[in-house]
Amino acid sequence: MKRHCGPPYPKRYSLYAIPALLLALPVITYATKLDLSSNVDLKAANYTNLLTGDEKKGQAIYTENATLGFVIKDIKLEKTDNSYIDVGIVLNSIGTGSSTNTITAAQFSEAAARYPHVTGAPFVKEAYVKIYKFLNQKTTAMLGRQAFTLGQGITLTDDGLGLTGARIETEKIFQIVKGEVFFFRPYKDDSFVKLTGASLYYPASEGLWHVYHFWEQADQSLGAPPVIELDHTSISRTKKFTGIRYFLNHSQMVFDGEFILQRGKSKRPDNAGTVKYTGYAFLIKGVWNQNITFFGASKARMAYGKSSGNSGPVSDKDKAFLPTFGHRFKGIERDGFGEIAGASLYDIIQTSGTANGLPNGVSGLNIINFGGDMPYKKAVLTFDFFKFRAARNANQGSIQIASEWDLKLSYPMGDSLRLKAVYAFFKPLSLYAENTPIKLVSVGLTAKF
Repeated sequence: MKRHCGPPYPKRYSLYAIPALLLALPVITYATKLDLSSNVDLKAANYTNLLTGDEKKGQAIYTENATLGFVIKDIKLEKTDNSYIDVGIVLNSIGTGSSTNTITAAQFSEAAARYPHVTGAPFVKEAYVKIYKFLNQKTTAMLGRQAFTLGQGITLTDDGLGLTGARIETEKIFQIVKGEVFFFRPYKDDSFVKLTGASLYYPASEGLWHVYHFWEQADQSLGAPPVIELDHTSISRTKKFTGIRYFLNHSQMVFDGEFILQRGKSKRPDNAGTVKYTGYAFLIKGVWNQNITFFGASKARMAYGKSSGNSGPVSDKDKAFLPTFGHRFKGIERDGFGEIAGASLYDIIQTSGTANGLPNGVSGLNIINFGGDMPYKKAVLTFDFFKFRAARNANQGSIQIASEWDLKLSYPMGDSLRLKAVYAFFKPLSLYAENTPIKLVSVGLTAKF
């Protein structure tokens, strides 16, 4: 039976050492508290009329996604000035049942290949040390494999895998401004990528301002094969992302807006010159809370997002916005705009086998979403509509991608257990010669404590 294997995990994260570590640390370091957490997601889903891969007629999948976390907190460091640490380990298990086709179908194989395995056996998702009052009273350091999301996750997130590296936070750099620097080394395309950046947070009287900048550096020239970008091939690249975000949660309204510039350069193989990155993207989201007769406390929401693309073949400039580590997946399925599309601002569910899932020459996305949540007794009924258009088509063809309707019913059976049912309808538009709708029906169960 064929299974996907992701990048190798360092031997220092061996599962055999974890029980001994958990038993020894409270004795040796006088831990004051042990926090345990767990989360189990079970889901059965059926897709019909998928657009690409061996399972065009449909695909039924069953997935299990479980985490178990141990955090030993408030460990005093006797030889420092009032400093203390937390030590955390989070185990993750991804399972897909006994069907090999579940993880070889084009729609799910990319997500499944990120993990060391999807056999249901546990692996280490996070293993970190958090040091409070590091160097001074205002600084906190987090070292090791850790969860991390920058802004809304458009450009950088661990996406459920953890990022290995270091993050240092400092309170009150200037008056009420908070600062953060980070350095991570994730594994991608048979080589390690350097992620280095910094953030500033300014809590204004009405909302939170967040400004960030980071570098994404990769080099395939040392034995690894060249990377096929969306519209050109690269042996080394430096992508620079500069973003600004404003978040407001005020009374009945929630607003979240983020704008990002992509700059940097890429080196082509065989001394074929360099390519400059000149992309951009933005996402604006709003939620309105309102009491509605009969339903009670309800929510209405809207979102509009756009990213740049290439209008023709790439020569010296690549305008396609394409972060390597933006949020795209949850478990072995896509996670984003639309239960079926799972769209980010720059890619969508695989329909053509390309880097962004779209037909060759098509890049950038325009996304419109509106929807709402309405409670009825203990249940919550959710509906959403999405419209997807391409920013550019180098072949001068249609840019109308698809539309999607989602209908969801969520029923809490307590604070720790929730049932969720989904029906989704994805309609391909004129960009595709084949426009048979894709349908999704799924039932999920989430338990946590």
